[in-house]
Amino acid sequence: MKKVFFALMMPALMLGAVSCTDYQDDIDKLGAENDALRSYNNQTISQLNSVVFQTEDGLNQITVDQPNATTIVYEVEPKELATTLAADITRLSFVSQHGAAMAITAAAGDDTKGTLTITATPSGFDGSKTYSLSLLYKEDGRSYQTAYTPVYVITHTTAGGKYAVGASYQLSAVFTPAYITETDVTWSVDDTTLATISEDGVLTPIKNGTVTITCTSKDNPAVSATVTIEITGGNIPLDEGGVSQGGAE
Repeated sequence: MKKVFFALMMPALMLGAVSCTDYQDDIDKLGAENDALRSYNNQTISQLNSVVFQTEDGLNQITVDQPNATTIVYEVEPKELATTLAADITRLSFVSQHGAAMAITAAAGDDTKGTLTITATPSGFDGSKTYSLSLLYKEDGRSYQTAYTPVYVITHTTAGGKYAVGASYQLSAVFTPAYITETDVTWSVDDTTLATISEDGVLTPIKNGTVTITCTSKDNPAVSATVTIEITGGNIPLDEGGVSQGGAE
């Protein structure tokens, strides 16, 4: 009887051993998944608190003067992630509207100041439309997107037309985008022997020649537009589209 009893107990002991092994495999699998999840949650995006556009001189807008490259600065929290964000520009991009684009060509991070400085080249911006830009950072299938910042588009007119001696012409500045409220400008000409221009943009041709007129924003002197005109002695009708200054504040 003892031998039979021993033989009957063996299968039970063996079954118990198999069951324990199965549980251990499940435990190991869960541990590996937990380690992967912990690593995933420690990525840059999970550590970011904020990335905010850094205003300059109180102006909360990104200035675009295509095709010239522009520099855009963001404040990063925590600061020590600034260089990490700048390390791979393929992870950075801008989101815009109306077919406009900002191609990022360089980025630099300063962990001490907590700033991310981006150099980008604009294309497709139309001075008649309103734009805003959002910075997007992607990492391993995840993304972080900043709030949208208004865009300040500078446009230039190159065709000046002809203006006649003996007449006066009222020139005007064209402002874009539509929400611009600081519209004070200064006017000047490069040769006052050929023509003069008043503070409010009245052009008075004096003698024949070619003169360049400059319109400059009072609030942001870095923003200006120029147009070259020809002065003749004939009776030439006013070309009201002679000067167009987009982007003056």
